[in-house]
Amino acid sequence: MIAEDPRMPVKELAKRLRLSRQAVNHRVQILTKLGTFRCIKAEISLRCHSDLIFPQIWGVSKTTSIDKTLDRLGESEFTTSVDVFGGGMLSVFGCVRSELELNDFIDFVKRVAEMPAPTVGLTDFDDRINPAWVDDLAQRQNRKELTSLDLTIIASLHDDARKPAAEIADAVGASIKTVRRHIERMLSEGSLAFHVPYDFPPGEDMYTVLSVSLRDGADKVKVGRRLLSRYPQRITVVRSFTNIPDILRALLCSDKMSEIRRIIKEIREDEDVVSATPNLIYYEREYETAWDWKMLRTLASSFKKSGRQPVNPEL
Repeated sequence: MIAEDPRMPVKELAKRLRLSRQAVNHRVQILTKLGTFRCIKAEISLRCHSDLIFPQIWGVSKTTSIDKTLDRLGESEFTTSVDVFGGGMLSVFGCVRSELELNDFIDFVKRVAEMPAPTVGLTDFDDRINPAWVDDLAQRQNRKELTSLDLTIIASLHDDARKPAAEIADAVGASIKTVRRHIERMLSEGSLAFHVPYDFPPGEDMYTVLSVSLRDGADKVKVGRRLLSRYPQRITVVRSFTNIPDILRALLCSDKMSEIRRIIKEIREDEDVVSATPNLIYYEREYETAWDWKMLRTLASSFKKSGRQPVNPEL
């Protein structure tokens, strides 16, 4: 429930669970101590900005030290996360604001990851495959520019999305009513998003990326939707790319190898699929060094020091 609505009050949680507030608070404390419940972070929903480019760069890395390479990839303000696969395969995700930054980022990844021949896909968030992204597309049309107060509120929520409205209001110098109104508006417009840091716990779900090649003339949207509808709870995301029309990359989650094999076999038998190549993710690193996260931290630091709202920086 908290993952679906990070700001759901304890009172509402207790009502839905038919428990007391004290019982819910106690359970959350236990889950936090166990490390099961982790801090939910607030962030700017970048998918709602049509002028941004989201590259995914994947290929075989020749690096001899994956840890050092991951550290160095985080030195770019455009790197958002990296998936590490078997066979020396890396998949680097980024967010850039122009074609010039895109070219610089590609060159950076090739050099740092020692990836001489990568595949570069530009994620298509307007493809209408993933339901959540369809909602983003609709919200983007009604989105307003974020104000200085909007950004300051997001910065206040950045490290704890469940922070009470009264605490936010005190930090940003606005009334509780104003804070709540801004949060509700940003959520309705899709400008405010929440992020749950996660790892791949041993003994739980395995995450496999399927690189699905489509036959000539296949409708990637129909194929992608078909995968999501056939395997709910298993295939959670299907990515397509504006510059590679005949490729889909799907995230498959399961704790059973037999199930993974069955699903891959069935996908390969789809009339629109030429091949489906799996690769198991065994590690993912997310970075808080990306330019948007840096901006939020700067905002948070500035209003903590001055006690006043900072100037609205350009996205």
